[in-house]
Amino acid sequence: MKKKLKIAYYCSNRTVFPPPKNIIAANADVMYEISAAMVKKGHNVTIYASKGSAMEKVKIVDLGLPPHKLDHAYESEEWVKDLHNTYRITYISELINNSDKYDIIHLHVGRPIFGEPFIKFAKCPVIFTIHENFVPAFGPLMNFYKKSKLVSISNTQRKTFPSLNYLATIYHGVHVKNYPFNLNPKNNCIFLSRVSKEKGVELAIKAAQENKIKLDIYGPGNENYLKKSVLPYLDKDISYQGMIKKYSKKWYQAYSEAKAFLMPIQWDEPFGLVMIEAMACGTPVVAFNRGSVPEIIKDKETGFIVKPFSKNGKVNIRGFVKAVKKLYQMPEEKYLKMRHNCRKHIEKNFTIEKMTDKYEKLYYKILKDQK
Repeated sequence: MKKKLKIAYYCSNRTVFPPPKNIIAANADVMYEISAAMVKKGHNVTIYASKGSAMEKVKIVDLGLPPHKLDHAYESEEWVKDLHNTYRITYISELINNSDKYDIIHLHVGRPIFGEPFIKFAKCPVIFTIHENFVPAFGPLMNFYKKSKLVSISNTQRKTFPSLNYLATIYHGVHVKNYPFNLNPKNNCIFLSRVSKEKGVELAIKAAQENKIKLDIYGPGNENYLKKSVLPYLDKDISYQGMIKKYSKKWYQAYSEAKAFLMPIQWDEPFGLVMIEAMACGTPVVAFNRGSVPEIIKDKETGFIVKPFSKNGKVNIRGFVKAVKKLYQMPEEKYLKMRHNCRKHIEKNFTIEKMTDKYEKLYYKILKDQK
């Protein structure tokens, strides 16, 4: 029998841990699922998190610091990022200082650069799950820390620096049984994400308008952006519902009752939990071919993947509009088969069990290899 491990985790300090269900915090949500699974498997789990955090059968180390409650995705002031990063550095340095208490430290801090300067002081292995994309400007630093133990969440995430020390690609997963599989959806499509330019909400609105279909928009957004790019286009067919509580009845219904999930992303998203959440309910996804999209969607089987740019280099909105139209014009039998395909695809490839089993195996492999 393999020995049970002492594992320490850290993500961020924007909120308490686990994060409230009325905000988007994918990194923390994923870390919660991993740590909860490790508790069920009998491991000893410690989580470094803000004061007020609580999780059953888990030791919380809070350093007496409350959550800073600021999201630099919406706050433009430079000091917000400074505060966010200083919290990270404070917690990671304290965690590394206590590393002799653990078998494995697992960090979910977006990009690994926030923890890499401390690795040489660690008395146990430290691994990073990368939740953000790399950009070329990080090249010199990443080369300096090229021995860091990294887990990518998609293969496309590795493209900028393919020669780093990637131990595995481990896709996110969902509790499939919690997602209602629906073969009788309504005729609306949905957009559920941060409501921002890079997520493509303006293009989702355009696609719905061109096809004369209903679109329900869910998610938080910057007030100025909403006033300029979303609210002026609301009418009887285009609605903005704001943020709905994750894992609530209304949240599951938004996914399961939709005819299609629109994802005209304008950046190379490293994963995109919303895609697997939608498909778990049987809802096909129409998305631009950027980032992890071709690793998650099976084109023409669980949705449609659209070329992101036209020949003139501009965003291929015409192609996206046509893909949505194609989905809406599918014969009912073929469309229902696509919904079945979506559910089966998630059951086979993107479950919580699959994700957490891979992480546990990786922990043991790391410890075995260092002997």
